[in-house]
Amino acid sequence: MQFLDPEEFIDLHRLKSLYLDGNQLPVVLERTFINQVHLRTLCLARNRLAKITDTALLNLSNLIDLDISYNKLSKFENVILYPVVNSLQKLSISGNYFSVSVVKLIIQTLHKIRDLQIADLKLNEIPLGFLPVNMLRLNVSGNNISNLSAHALPNQLILVDISRNKLQDLSEGVLLKLETTQEVHLYNNTWSCHVCHAAKLIMWLNKTNSTQNLYCASPEKLKGRLLNTLTLDSLPSCDKKINKPNFMTKVKNNIGLVIGGITTGVFLIACIIFVVCSCVQRHQNTRSRHKEKRRSRTEVVEEGSAIFGSKGEISFKFGLDLTERQVSVSTIDTMKKETQLHTLPNGTGI
Repeated sequence: MQFLDPEEFIDLHRLKSLYLDGNQLPVVLERTFINQVHLRTLCLARNRLAKITDTALLNLSNLIDLDISYNKLSKFENVILYPVVNSLQKLSISGNYFSVSVVKLIIQTLHKIRDLQIADLKLNEIPLGFLPVNMLRLNVSGNNISNLSAHALPNQLILVDISRNKLQDLSEGVLLKLETTQEVHLYNNTWSCHVCHAAKLIMWLNKTNSTQNLYCASPEKLKGRLLNTLTLDSLPSCDKKINKPNFMTKVKNNIGLVIGGITTGVFLIACIIFVVCSCVQRHQNTRSRHKEKRRSRTEVVEEGSAIFGSKGEISFKFGLDLTERQVSVSTIDTMKKETQLHTLPNGTGI
């Protein structure tokens, strides 16, 4: 079914259970179930629901069980639930795209809810005050929960399903609450089989005679072993690398991040300074070359000015050469005498 007419069930006045799961309905239209005042169970799971209109549940004042799980819902107005707020006791919204704030809004609106299915919603934790204190059955399987607080769990739970999460261990407070719970599902978690993690859980398993298949995820030598087959003496000591980081470890990690950030910043500043200095040096070298060129041109102009005067006249004013020079001055008589000395009688000069 890909479409549901608002008058589809107009003649079914005594209908108590309606299962429409496994179809392809994209939306639940207004006043679809207006004539089903006696309806107690409505299942719309595994459709393609992306929207439920504000008056879709109008007149369903006797509805106890509503299942809208594994659809494509991401937004949900609390006004949708007003017609069933005083009657609804079981709700399944698993496998949708709801954020934590939307889930919290739904739970706070339905104050009489006793059975809640919030599996496969990618929840990282169960915050304090998130669940009603009168909750009896809770399914939070298939999420990303790695730490579970005893104060977040209601005291009167008779069924808890926290399987398929990322739990490594359970605190003593949580185990005390689970002792009074009739049905507990813990399988497919990442259990750490070190003495500081698994010791209390193994003692709890032996006390409750639980037959759950809980397997070790670490250390490597115990990976795949059943927890209830291990003894406390067989558990290895806690490896500092595997333990959850304590306060000092977090401080050291933060200091390392700060030092890394400072080092990166100093390196970037040094690179910037180097680039700026290179640019300045290049600019200075360019200016020096320009000055040399201007100086050479000035000298040439000055030399030209020395030859050609300021008024365009030729000037013979040269720089004085003060080095000693010997000048020989000969008179005409002297030249005659030298000629006579070098001339032979035959007039040949040989």
